Amino acid sequence: MGASGVLGAALARRFAAEGWQVLAVGRDEGRVQAALEGVPASVAVADVLDARSVDLCVQQAVAELGRVDVLVNASGGSLAQLGGEDKPVTELTDADWRLVLDVNLRGSFNCVRAAGRVMAEQREGHIILVASGSGLRPGGRSAAYAAAKAGVIGLMKGAARDLGPFNVRVNAVNPGLIPHERMPAAAAGRFLDSYKENEAMLGRFSTPEEFARLVVVLAGASHLSGQVLNLDSRVLV
Repeated sequence: MGASGVLGAALARRFAAEGWQVLAVGRDEGRVQAALEGVPASVAVADVLDARSVDLCVQQAVAELGRVDVLVNASGGSLAQLGGEDKPVTELTDADWRLVLDVNLRGSFNCVRAAGRVMAEQREGHIILVASGSGLRPGGRSAAYAAAKAGVIGLMKGAARDLGPFNVRVNAVNPGLIPHERMPAAAAGRFLDSYKENEAMLGRFSTPEEFARLVVVLAGASHLSGQVLNLDSRVLV
């Protein structure tokens, strides 16, 4: 899910390069195809906020590929990345709050539920959610995003308990700070230099390719569930 974004596209490319059969999913088929030009992947359209479209997408994967071994949900974003403006908690509107919680948390729930049902029947599978270091160590003007990503981590842990008896693993990855075109200039100005110079012990950012490599390795881990992997050199906990 989220294959037209920077992280989702990197994931699809890496999984395909490693020999996986890939169904890349996004809200806009044309954008997904453009992001994955030359990548041997099927494309499906779904909106993580529409539970029925997510269910149908998982069913399409079963119909085309025979089963669903891994689902990765890379959909989400801060209020600024979703078209608004990051604000202090006292200035958030109800609409701001709902938007960020819906896209990040409700969207993840829809994916976990749809894939979990199929994987439980298969008696095998792996669900990987993209969380954020903000869910562990929030920055300023990020209360809604921090709450949503903390919720994603809680959802992951609860789902891991429920699905473990069916040999279904559920984990989350915090990608670290990865500069990309969806990061508004204001957010970049506030965070990037401080992160790189004062917080990241390695003095650099993560890259989409590093994120994708980590997720592909995690996807093949058969005895790992209920965990958060941090692609980061900050001390988050």
